[in-house]
Amino acid sequence: MLKKSEYFITSNKKRDPLAVLFLSPSSGNADFVEWHWRQIAGVPFLLRNILNIQRGGVERLVLMTGKNAGGGEELRHRLLQDPRVTLTLDGPADSGKLAEMAPGTGEWLLLDGSQLHDKNKIKSAIMPGGEPGATGKHRIFSLDPNAMTPFLDQMDGYSFSDLELARERSLQSDPGSSESGEHRLVYLLETEPQKISSAQDFQNAGEHILKNSAGLSNDSFATRILSRPVSKQLTRFLLNTRITPNQITVFSFILGLGSALCFFQGGYGMGVAGAGLLLFSIWVDGVDGEIARIKFMESPFGARLDILCDNIVHVAVFFSIGMGLYQTLGETVYLVLGGLAASGSLLAFLLMSEGIIAGKSTTNSSKENNQKKQGLIDKLANRDFTHFLLVLALLDQLPVFIWLTAVGVNVMAIYLLFVRSLQKRTVST
Repeated sequence: MLKKSEYFITSNKKRDPLAVLFLSPSSGNADFVEWHWRQIAGVPFLLRNILNIQRGGVERLVLMTGKNAGGGEELRHRLLQDPRVTLTLDGPADSGKLAEMAPGTGEWLLLDGSQLHDKNKIKSAIMPGGEPGATGKHRIFSLDPNAMTPFLDQMDGYSFSDLELARERSLQSDPGSSESGEHRLVYLLETEPQKISSAQDFQNAGEHILKNSAGLSNDSFATRILSRPVSKQLTRFLLNTRITPNQITVFSFILGLGSALCFFQGGYGMGVAGAGLLLFSIWVDGVDGEIARIKFMESPFGARLDILCDNIVHVAVFFSIGMGLYQTLGETVYLVLGGLAASGSLLAFLLMSEGIIAGKSTTNSSKENNQKKQGLIDKLANRDFTHFLLVLALLDQLPVFIWLTAVGVNVMAIYLLFVRSLQKRTVST
């Protein structure tokens, strides 16, 4: 057994080990290939592991399938058909061939294929201490090259849980081996293992992923309490469909424009309808990011599309609220306020989107400046105002909202211009 005192970190320098994923046999009478290709939160079990391992920094991975060599080849073929898989994927015929893949000195990262692996724990093994929040524990030990084949025979016999026993047996089979061997083996110990050994485990793992991966670390209190619970239910419903995050973004955009059209009509009923429709669009808008993160479908284009659609909706809604109040109450001030709210929101968005605040600082406070920049971006993208808007619409107090918005977004825009001016002075000096 592995003792807690035996875990240690040897270096802060990134290593480049040969990663080996030992696939477990299927449960019961289940087909080996279909077992490892069974969906977990919309992504096949094995593919999810491969993508997490890849994102953890592994560039070369070996699939070991034991007696299921034919099934292993089929799985490897399926993996390579996915454009997201970019690491080198090998599938040696047996343990002897695998042992020959890293002659002489070398380092191996041993991974249990019956568990779901986390990218941060992979990073922890490759670059110990190099990633904040990387909490994965691991153990490193040495093994003589002559003992590698018998050791891998033990591992390929699905005795991964008895790693220490497999090591001892391999040493016994090769009396000439010693502790000062040339191969260094890194074994990840999952502190909270998500072992997949039954059909129910697939569903449990999916629920765990949905619970822990849907939200963002910078979610506001209102988002976590009022929006995420609803968006997660929508995400659960859409995870196993072919609907893409970008399609959801466009649908949310259409709902937002429909909200603006309601506000434009003016009147109490249309105001409430507009606020309700906007809130629903916010819930839907949360789904695109959740599905993108859970199904590894993030993209720079998707991120740009999301923020672009969000801010177009903001501008349209603010302008339409002003127009609706002008048509209902007949007071020109609301036409002016609507225009100010829309133009201020648009200016703030353009300042951010063009990277004016993202200029490189030449001072020692670059980290602080980056944090400030991210905080401003979060404020710009924050849509918590929709809850406040719905309350005011129900109370027939939309004039209060447009006054506050017209002042608030223009103060934000002025502040952004001020920061831009300061950064230009810093660069020039």
